[in-house]
Amino acid sequence: MLIAQLTDLHIREGGKPAYRKVDTLACLREAVNHINALQPRPDLVVVTGDLGDYGTPEEYAVILPELQRLQPAIQVIPGNHDHRGCLREALAELTTFDHPHYCNFIRECGGYVLVGLDTSVIGQPYGLLSDETLIWLDQVLQTHADRPVLLFMHHPPMAVGLNHMDVQKLQNDDQLYDVLTWYSHVKGIVTGHLHRPVFALWHDLPVWVGPAHNHAVTLDLDPQAPSSFSLESRAIQLFALKPEGIVSHLSYLGAGEGPFPFFDENHQLIC
Repeated sequence: MLIAQLTDLHIREGGKPAYRKVDTLACLREAVNHINALQPRPDLVVVTGDLGDYGTPEEYAVILPELQRLQPAIQVIPGNHDHRGCLREALAELTTFDHPHYCNFIRECGGYVLVGLDTSVIGQPYGLLSDETLIWLDQVLQTHADRPVLLFMHHPPMAVGLNHMDVQKLQNDDQLYDVLTWYSHVKGIVTGHLHRPVFALWHDLPVWVGPAHNHAVTLDLDPQAPSSFSLESRAIQLFALKPEGIVSHLSYLGAGEGPFPFFDENHQLIC
């Protein structure tokens, strides 16, 4: 089972560039083309939030036809730039949710159970899991105790040293841990929000933060660093789910060189 993660699309009304610099619509189109061309093709795409930049119906009207071009199936959770009500209504023909109010989902894939959690707080940059979602998660983990579980959410539960982003992390990570501590079949968490590839251990649980396929939050670990973005190599994250565990890869977008052989026609290492 191969899963592709898209995160932090930041599409604006009419495809307007973000921050007067980033053509996020063109970046999304390239990412969709990239996923469709992968061999083997992913079985599922999970979009981990910030589909829009302001969460308006007009933005989702731009996003919908682009995501409909994806050949794999798709699941979506919102981020802090989204509006869950507008998102649910606009993307109803594209994806489904398993909670009547929050944009949570459950999907069984390749022997795993994928669980999406809505951490968005409308109008706020930080993340929070509602009491309803925490109760729902506890029930889901009880029901699916016989299979490994991978969680997806927008906000990371831990600080990473980017102070202007760390203040926006999941605020009640302690409550999430209180739920997860009872369930050893949760194998990891996949998040977005940081616009950088980050891997961490949080309470000994792996957390993979996906890169954005458009612009990156600048890697500056100075505690006084200002909030800024950079244009770096763009990538998406892939997850291979196997009975023995989870393997992640970064798949880079854009024109690179290669592949080139290591060995010649005589099976000798090329000098």
